[in-house]
Amino acid sequence: LMKKIFTLSLFALLATAQLTAQRYLEEVFDEVTVTSDVVYGVNATIILIPNPEVGEAVPQPLVMDVYEPTGDTETERPLILYFHTGNFLPHPENQSPSGLKTDSAAVEICTRFAKMGYVVASCDYRLGWNPFAETQDERVNTLINAAYRGVQDSRTAARYFRKDAAENGNQWGIDVDRFVVWGQGTGGYISLAASTIDAYEDILLEKFTTEIDGMPVPMVLEPINGDPNGETVGVFAGDTLCYPNHVGYNSDFQMCVNMGGALGDISWLDENDGPFVSFQSPSDAFAPYVEGVLIVPGVNLPVVEVQGAYAVQEFCDFAGNNAVWADSNLDDPFSTAANVFNDGYDGLYPFVRPADLQNDTAPWEFWAPENPNNMAGLLTNPTMTPEKGRTFIDTVQAYAAPRMACALMLPNNPCAAQGPQNDDCSQAVDVNSLFGQPVDQEVVSDVYSNSDASAEDDLTVGYDCFQDNNGDAPSIENTVWFEFEGDGLQYSIATSDCDGTAEFLEGDTQMAIYAGSCMDLEPIGCSEDIDFDGGDYYSEITLDTEDGTTYYIMVDGYDYTAFDLDPATGEFCLNITQTVVSVEEINAIGLDIYPNPANRVLNVTADQPITSIEVY
Repeated sequence: LMKKIFTLSLFALLATAQLTAQRYLEEVFDEVTVTSDVVYGVNATIILIPNPEVGEAVPQPLVMDVYEPTGDTETERPLILYFHTGNFLPHPENQSPSGLKTDSAAVEICTRFAKMGYVVASCDYRLGWNPFAETQDERVNTLINAAYRGVQDSRTAARYFRKDAAENGNQWGIDVDRFVVWGQGTGGYISLAASTIDAYEDILLEKFTTEIDGMPVPMVLEPINGDPNGETVGVFAGDTLCYPNHVGYNSDFQMCVNMGGALGDISWLDENDGPFVSFQSPSDAFAPYVEGVLIVPGVNLPVVEVQGAYAVQEFCDFAGNNAVWADSNLDDPFSTAANVFNDGYDGLYPFVRPADLQNDTAPWEFWAPENPNNMAGLLTNPTMTPEKGRTFIDTVQAYAAPRMACALMLPNNPCAAQGPQNDDCSQAVDVNSLFGQPVDQEVVSDVYSNSDASAEDDLTVGYDCFQDNNGDAPSIENTVWFEFEGDGLQYSIATSDCDGTAEFLEGDTQMAIYAGSCMDLEPIGCSEDIDFDGGDYYSEITLDTEDGTTYYIMVDGYDYTAFDLDPATGEFCLNITQTVVSVEEINAIGLDIYPNPANRVLNVTADQPITSIEVY
């Protein structure tokens, strides 16, 4: 028995600690569970076509590592699909210290956000293009095809999770309506494109067109490459270049995060996309910060004109893509620091590098000294250390987290309207001062409001009398709470318009009273209307209190959504009146008076006829 009590107490302490911390804004879990090499699809890779022993596209398993908070009990969690950097080339052949789903920076970021309560999938994707091609036209052709495959793979990953939720019992415990696509470096090109390309026709731009036999031909052809979602077969000369995966499921993302990538063309972006958060160094020599020609790292060859983080966020500011958080004017230290350099484009964090480190444009990167491309990485990140990388990731995490919470409308998000102080039972307002007054002396409380209040998620009893939505089903929407201790007397507890000074929609409050504790509420009374036929839609409950018992008053508003109106909210007062009549013991022979104290009805019996009774 002692072991069970200790276990339950420890669980309660852990649960309390998690509730005290703000999930999705802070790390509330100590450990994460990683499931490696989960296959989220299969599609054709062109990486082995140059190999004379292969010479064709071959099916490639698309794999990811899934990070989950250890011990989490939530069953519908927001999902981040994370795409690493690597120049669309395999590591270590890409001459970069990065290029794997297990890169140090990728693991660090995925782990941190899993500890914050997200499910995070670090995804591999298909690689292959020719950065060393002799002509710019060929470089553009192979790069746009690589990016197109990346978009297909990212959307395949999104459909994998939604299909799993629909057909496999949702083994990853994700919320199918809250997906973030996050790209780092090369992955940023994927995340931006995946968030903005609406149809194949978006690719049909002059800069993505080549010439064959004097005729303009799109570099990406849907019958050959498949559609942008990767849901149709693509075949060229008998060689399959696209295999459909999880056809029919939603491929969309609800938010995009870009670290150091660029957008293939600003025309892809419209006011219905995003919202977007971008991190980039203004001195980035390879991916333009505003607009310019993408340069191949190492050989410095030009590829194609693209738009960087500044141009993306400038458009978002103009079109209102980021209004969900921009209108809230977040003023935390990281937002304030970004605003010094981002020209007011909320969602843009410019990493301004010192004069002697202008080429250090991915300062969040770090790797082990034994990395085969260690020396190449140090050319642009000469001060690289794990401590430095994690410090920059601190900023990435702190700037992105509140905006993700706002975009996905998660609990604790700083953009939500702040509810009343007594929004939760545990924060009930003490109203003991309203009780204990003389009989029939009405006491009116201060003005309270349930505007912007929420509802107790796990409260399912005590409000059966509520006739929400024309009696369809009792429900609670905007509850506020009050607390008092019983004194053994009877009271009328009512809501009102505060003697005409407060306004509540239609005056249509609802009220329930409970005894016990917030963790174990016992229903005591319920009121929908004082007088429905008379048009008095405020609430009233007459309560016989027990001395020493704690009571909780819950006030809600009628749910008018069935009538295309919002649930009733507004200001109100509590009106408390003692209604019990106390009778002194009368020691008269043969005369009984009961009950004592009386409750509106007084019974008098005597062994002789009673001719009259006077009550004073």
